[in-house]
Amino acid sequence: MQRGMIAVLAVLFFLALTPTGRCGTFVLKSEAEQTRLMLELRAQQFLNRATFGATDAEITTLADSMATLGVKEACLQWIDTQMAITPTLHVPTIRSFLATDLITNNADTTQNLTRYRYYAWWHNAIAAPDQLKQRLAWALLQICVIGEGGNDFSFVEPTVGSPDPFWFGVSSYYDVLLSRCDDRYLDVLTDITFHPIMGVWLSSVRNPKATATTSPDENYAREIMQLFMIGLNELNIDGTYKLDANNQVIPTYGNEDIEELARVMTGFNYAGASTTNINSGNRNYNNTMLMVPTSHDNGAKQLLDYQKLDGSQETGTLAASTDGVQDIKNGVKLIYGHPNVAPFISRLLIQRLVRSNPSKAYISRVATVFNGSGDSTKGDMKAVVKAILTDDEAWESIQMTPLQSPWRLDVTSGGTEQARLVEPVVQYASFVRRFGKTNSTTGNRFFLPATPGTWNQAPFRSPSVFNFYSPLHQPAGGLATAIPSNNIPNGDLAAPEFQIITAVVANAWQNRSRTDVVAESYAHTSGTAANTSYRIDFDFSKEKFSAGNVSLLIERLDKVLCNGVMTDDFRNRLNRSITRYVPQTTANPSSGNPTVSRDRDRVRGAMITVMNSPFYLIRY
Repeated sequence: MQRGMIAVLAVLFFLALTPTGRCGTFVLKSEAEQTRLMLELRAQQFLNRATFGATDAEITTLADSMATLGVKEACLQWIDTQMAITPTLHVPTIRSFLATDLITNNADTTQNLTRYRYYAWWHNAIAAPDQLKQRLAWALLQICVIGEGGNDFSFVEPTVGSPDPFWFGVSSYYDVLLSRCDDRYLDVLTDITFHPIMGVWLSSVRNPKATATTSPDENYAREIMQLFMIGLNELNIDGTYKLDANNQVIPTYGNEDIEELARVMTGFNYAGASTTNINSGNRNYNNTMLMVPTSHDNGAKQLLDYQKLDGSQETGTLAASTDGVQDIKNGVKLIYGHPNVAPFISRLLIQRLVRSNPSKAYISRVATVFNGSGDSTKGDMKAVVKAILTDDEAWESIQMTPLQSPWRLDVTSGGTEQARLVEPVVQYASFVRRFGKTNSTTGNRFFLPATPGTWNQAPFRSPSVFNFYSPLHQPAGGLATAIPSNNIPNGDLAAPEFQIITAVVANAWQNRSRTDVVAESYAHTSGTAANTSYRIDFDFSKEKFSAGNVSLLIERLDKVLCNGVMTDDFRNRLNRSITRYVPQTTANPSSGNPTVSRDRDRVRGAMITVMNSPFYLIRY
């Protein structure tokens, strides 16, 4: 790109960060056009949360359904349809890709085949038909966290009882989340407890019962309570802290509870390994761990005691048992009965899908659905997802006011409490889903490396059990000292994703968006022995079609990238800048033509600016 154009883009980028007015206006031709725009913006708002990014075709289909059924009913039916789709699993996807590329030895260490786990993740996030399950599995992965930095994950050893090498393990774990995201949350917890990747990540595999000189490892016992189920402090149904007689928070568990649950989590060995010696046999990262009966603590355990939802008291006693597998399942189920599970997990799921700061009322409504009508329905993921995505409050972040004389639509975005910064992985998947098309020479597959930029985030690469960012993170500055409304539980605003947005990440995102828009493609080399190059092309034809009229171009970008929340002030500034610095045509006598169209440069400048503006990076 010409140096002058880069300078213009720098000016436009800073304009994107300038605080401006409150709303933007779409001028329309008729009431029918006004109504249709409202439905399309609502459809896009919903799909941007329920998928890895809305596409034009999906918006059209859902908007049509909304026109017939109403907004909420159309979304409920969409969820039913999505949940009925068989999940697109990652391990079979990897096998298929390897076969397509004529790789018959998936354990070959002379090629960088481990990249195929990322290829499968990105391809399914972008192209899989079960978008809701793919999106929900990503949310669950950030609650029930695992990463590739386990203490022996990189240990290469022949895998017994599995057709796949060790590096399939994280994909196998992800498939558990995909397979269980339409069941109960209890089913999710039970399956991940028995998965070897979790066993490695939180050291529950080859964890023997106590001896005279040793104690069971406590990692998994601690984290399944703190992070996966109940949190540190007792909660009311609306996510507020319960307080004792001294107005202090009440811890949900203590060291004794961790020690007792650690006794439950004993006796695991890898699938195919020894059932008599917990330290014997090969590692298997893909199949359910087995039980070594002599290494499991069969004694009675005293876990949490709490008041159940029906008012009765849970004593927390696990009877002595010689069945180690059932003992572990019973232990997980006992903790799952704690009343904290519903508000704690509901808040985390709302944060991952809708907004960073759900209100007390929002949490309460979702948590009530989470609790269901008893043990058999508690944590029904389909019901919980419906409650989160179609709650009345979920729509309030974008207000639309239809006006006439002339026909127009005013769009107003909500404030800090109603928004969330979109994490880089989701933002880029959304961009590729909207504009990307695969190249037939590389099998029509969306192959991307672990991360297309230095973003502090990539599939399967959480740096710790605390995820890429804390759900309670507050950036330094105004947010940490801001006084939120009384609607927010416990009085603390959070902005989790900002924890990973450093100056390096912000610059990397700007470079990624500029490079992709200018090249109209993303290309990378596989790094395998075959050294295959892959490319994703981007189709900006609709944007180029509008480039002759800068107002129409900006309006198009507002709709497809910002869900209509650009302010009129920002639109006007961007319009003036493009019109002044990027005229529609420019003289170029040396080319043999008196003038050359600058439509492509207009699209480039406008798109790069918008993609680095808060109107695109913040989602309402």
